[in-house]
Amino acid sequence: MESERIETFINYLDQRISSIQEDTLRLIADDRRDEANFEKIRANIFQIVKTMLQASARISQEESERVSFLESNIALFQETWEGYLMKAKEHGDDLKIVQEQTRLEALAEIQDVLKKTWR
Repeated sequence: MESERIETFINYLDQRISSIQEDTLRLIADDRRDEANFEKIRANIFQIVKTMLQASARISQEESERVSFLESNIALFQETWEGYLMKAKEHGDDLKIVQEQTRLEALAEIQDVLKKTWR
């Protein structure tokens, strides 16, 4: 059985995924495909984090261990994407810059809620 905080966090992720998907559909309807694609990236980050949290149940049933697993994986993603962002800036790849910034913004939002939930 999931702890109340884990359930709350998963519900938050589900709500954000749903909200972002609605925004994506609205952007597509407005013929704003580039923006819609960035929203798809954002939704994907929330889905990845949700999947990682659910997978953490196979590692441990202890809430603290599951949260530590999630935090360490988020830190790895952040480090990787910051590296990609630096490379994109070095090469002047505007599309890649915005993609990496979108990933990092989503991750920052998730980290903020994660800290508020467990700290």
